[in-house]
Amino acid sequence: MEDLRDSLKENAGFYRRQVELISARLAILPRGTVKPKKIGAETFFYLQYRQGKAVKTDYVGKSIPIDLKEKLAERKRLESELRQVREALKLLRAKGDNEANLVEPLRSILAKMIKGKMWDSGFEIIGSWCFLLYQRLLPIEKYPLRTQDLDILIPLPYRGKPLDLIDFFRKLGFSESFNPDGSVYFSGHKMKVEFLGPEKGDGLKPAKYIKEIAITPQLLHYLDILFEEPLLLKVAKGVRAKVPAPAAFTLHKLIIANLFKRANKKEKDIRQAIYAGKYVLSEKSEVLKLARLWQRLPRPWKRKVLRTLANALDIVPLEQGVIRQMQSLLH
Repeated sequence: MEDLRDSLKENAGFYRRQVELISARLAILPRGTVKPKKIGAETFFYLQYRQGKAVKTDYVGKSIPIDLKEKLAERKRLESELRQVREALKLLRAKGDNEANLVEPLRSILAKMIKGKMWDSGFEIIGSWCFLLYQRLLPIEKYPLRTQDLDILIPLPYRGKPLDLIDFFRKLGFSESFNPDGSVYFSGHKMKVEFLGPEKGDGLKPAKYIKEIAITPQLLHYLDILFEEPLLLKVAKGVRAKVPAPAAFTLHKLIIANLFKRANKKEKDIRQAIYAGKYVLSEKSEVLKLARLWQRLPRPWKRKVLRTLANALDIVPLEQGVIRQMQSLLH
C-alpha cells in the first residue's frame, strides 16, 4: 500500500510535466491572429503577432492555409490548457495533499473484502479509485486523484455470498446514510463509500433492497460494460482488488463523460478515459478486448463514445495522437 501513498504525492510532478510538454509544443507553433485586408476587389490575409514590444505582420496569401488554421487552433487549445494546469499547480501548492489520509481506510476495506470473499461474488472497485489502482499497478499515465468517494459495483441480480454490509462497514468505523432514492451509502474516515448497480430500462423504477447483502444500491445506467472480463490486481502482499478491464473502463468513461448530470466531472472523465485508452492501445490483448466490447455496444452508446472523443481534442490537446488512433479504431 506504500505505492498508493506515493501516488497521492505525485500530483505536483504531473502538473510540472504538463507545463513542460505544453510549453515545448507552443514554442514551435505559429502565434498571432489572421487579419483580412481588402485591396480593390481582392482580399488578402496577414498574420499579426507580437514580437517583444513590436507588432509584426506576415503575408499569408489570398486564402488562409488549412495547416495554419489548424496550428493556430491547436495553439489556442494549448494556451487554455496551460492556464488551467498552472492554476491547478498553484492551488495544489497552497492546499497541500490531504488525500494520503485516505490510504489507511482503503487498506482496511480491501482486506476485509478479501476476507468476505466479495471478489468471488462479483464486486468490483470502479470510478476514480479504480483509476488510482491502474496508475500504481499498470503502466498508465499519472493523473492526480482528487476524490474521497469509493465506488463499489454489485452485479444484479445478486447471486453471490450473503453478507451484512451494514455490519461490515460499521465495524470499520463507518456510518450509513441514505440518498433521496433510498439507496444507502457509508461515510467515515473522510471517505464516502457507495454501492452501485446497473440500471435497466427507463430508470423510473426505485432502487431495490437486496436482502442477501442488507443494502439498497444506487442504480445507474451504462454500468453493465464494467463486468466484462474484469482484472484481479495484486495491491500488496495478501491484498487484491477486482477492477474492470482497462478497455471496459475506457469505454464507460467515454460514454458517461457527456451526460448532463456529470457536467462537473466531464474533464476528469475524459482525461481518465484517454490515459487509460493510451495503455489499452499499447497492449494487444486490451486492443482485442476493446474491439470485442465495441462490437457489442448499442448504437446510442457508440454515438456517445464518438462524441466524447471529438470533445477530447479540446480538453486533452496533448493527446491528439491517441485520440485520433482511438477514433480510427472505433469507427
